[in-house]
Amino acid sequence: MTLEKNCRRFILVFASVAILGACATIQTGSYSDDNVDFGAYQTFAWLNNDPYIAPEGSAPVNPMARAMIENAIRTELQGQGYTFTDDRDDADLLVAYTVGSRDKVRIESYPVDYRGHWGWHHPRDHYYFRKIEARNYTEGTLGVDLFDNETGKPVWHGWAQKTVTAQDRADPEPTINAGIAKLFAGFPG
Repeated sequence: MTLEKNCRRFILVFASVAILGACATIQTGSYSDDNVDFGAYQTFAWLNNDPYIAPEGSAPVNPMARAMIENAIRTELQGQGYTFTDDRDDADLLVAYTVGSRDKVRIESYPVDYRGHWGWHHPRDHYYFRKIEARNYTEGTLGVDLFDNETGKPVWHGWAQKTVTAQDRADPEPTINAGIAKLFAGFPG
């Protein structure tokens, strides 16, 4: 094996590991109403008895996962200095969340330069052959919304998104906690 082929294989393996590592990361974002003074808020409550807003036609979310999500949201807001209250009428902020998933397909194509120079073709023809791989995966999204209780207007929205792994399905709590912590990292409160 030549040094050039070894370098190509190393680069291919390194790129594959980097792509797989990137797939496992949690992406987050948020936006808020710039006219709102979050320092004026002190308390929060759930929007209603069930703060989960199910998108129309969505699959049901595991009740244990929902409890983990609600606990993580509550913990993060309390860590920001807000006090939870069961009385919605006394709360400054009302909180709701959504959960969704989407099945996707990632298609990758790359030259088949490791074929060698055998067969009934010109020695350099193998650069024109492509290897195509399709990979199915599920992308999970969590959205959190905060509303001003007095006006009823939304004041903040945050989201977290991640490729769902078998480990996430088996034990979702670490991913839920990490996603919600990262989602609230830029919270203006």
